[in-house]
Amino acid sequence: MLLLEATIYLDTPSQNANALTKDLAAKHVLRPAINFGNDLLFSGEILARDEVDILYRGRTYDVLIHMFTIEEEAFETIGHLVKVGHSFSIQAGSRVVGKGTILDVVYE
Repeated sequence: MLLLEATIYLDTPSQNANALTKDLAAKHVLRPAINFGNDLLFSGEILARDEVDILYRGRTYDVLIHMFTIEEEAFETIGHLVKVGHSFSIQAGSRVVGKGTILDVVYE
């Protein structure tokens, strides 16, 4: 499993026509696609680091991203893209709805 500490930003409709149409309730499981580059998409469960009820579009949040589907073979493929300081996009299907920056990485 890959665990990321990251900052994320969800786009607003005025910034991105593909943005989410409403803010996200943080109490629900948030499992978007994370795109590290080269169109390599992986499922990730996003958990806010602070106790918040809503993740508002247009704000930055510190989060943990649990990526349960990344096993050894997948990590070998993307390891060079998953480094502190690297950026990624957050997608709902093929729509890019936000972005993030990796603050820390743990692979176990």
